[in-house]
Amino acid sequence: MSPVGRALQERFDRVCRSELQRLRKKTAALSADERAQVDALALEVTARLAFTIDAAIEGPGTAGIAPAVMRLFDVMAPLHEEKRR
Repeated sequence: MSPVGRALQERFDRVCRSELQRLRKKTAALSADERAQVDALALEVTARLAFTIDAAIEGPGTAGIAPAVMRLFDVMAPLHEEKRR
């Protein structure tokens, strides 16, 4: 996964966890196991979304799309490992 894809996944994960926490009152009737299953499913969906967007960004003929996606989802890609050193 590209740095942009990882940044998207982290952003989507944070939003998803925040929303799951916000919805705790609505899911209070669920058992702990059922709630864990809902949480896992929601997190899996967000991970798949990030993966799908990342694949589209990295595909052929998509130069210049990454900055627009980053702006749309308010993410910043981390520097490449070799640039951090």
